[in-house]
Amino acid sequence: MLYGEDWLWAAYGRMLHSVRTGDAAFAQVHGMSFYDFLERHSEPATQFQEGITAYSHLEASAIAEAYTFAENATVVDIGGARGTLLALLLAAHPTLNGVLFDQPEVVPAAERAFAEAGLTARARGVGGDFFSSVPSGGDVYVLKSVLHNWDDEDAGRILRSCRRAMAPSARLLLAERIVPIGNTPSEATLFDINMLVVVGGRERTEAEYRELLEKSGFAVVRTMATKSPLSVMEAQPSPADHLLRPGQ
Repeated sequence: MLYGEDWLWAAYGRMLHSVRTGDAAFAQVHGMSFYDFLERHSEPATQFQEGITAYSHLEASAIAEAYTFAENATVVDIGGARGTLLALLLAAHPTLNGVLFDQPEVVPAAERAFAEAGLTARARGVGGDFFSSVPSGGDVYVLKSVLHNWDDEDAGRILRSCRRAMAPSARLLLAERIVPIGNTPSEATLFDINMLVVVGGRERTEAEYRELLEKSGFAVVRTMATKSPLSVMEAQPSPADHLLRPGQ
């Protein structure tokens, strides 16, 4: 339903613009970026959040099955939207606590979802800007389908915000589509085109994600496939980068 809406579908008619320039066709069609458009148009913003929630329902159980969370850990879901993933993780692991971090206007919907699921004692929402800072004190930081929205520079800024907030023992879970090497058919490759046309973002190969993580102060521990199109890369803070400061 989301992709069939005229305001989004129109961008795909200008795909050639994205192929030629590397810029998002969405901005050419609407005269503003995708996220600026959503800020100014409430109905499309609602449709987009519902679409993201639908994706999360498909992906969340696969992530919960692929990764073993330590008991009593605090999970910080960065850019967690309406809390679908975090709510499922907390329901599947009764000892976990959770913090959802997203734009302030998104947080109330997540907190309502936590209340409806009976999770208010273990989950809370925090509003803010992940380019500046994210909540500290977490044991596991989750970035699901966030970095693919951004180019390498901005993705690095998000990762460094996480790095500054994390204790040496904390872990980062990066859940994204990984583009395979070669020219074989792939859902991730199709989604790469989608990200280019809509937001100017990109899917990445495993090597590209590793490089991005390492430049942002992380060391990759392992990569895990899931039963969804997403893979999960687990990373830990690199000791050599413990002096990262805001703005780096």
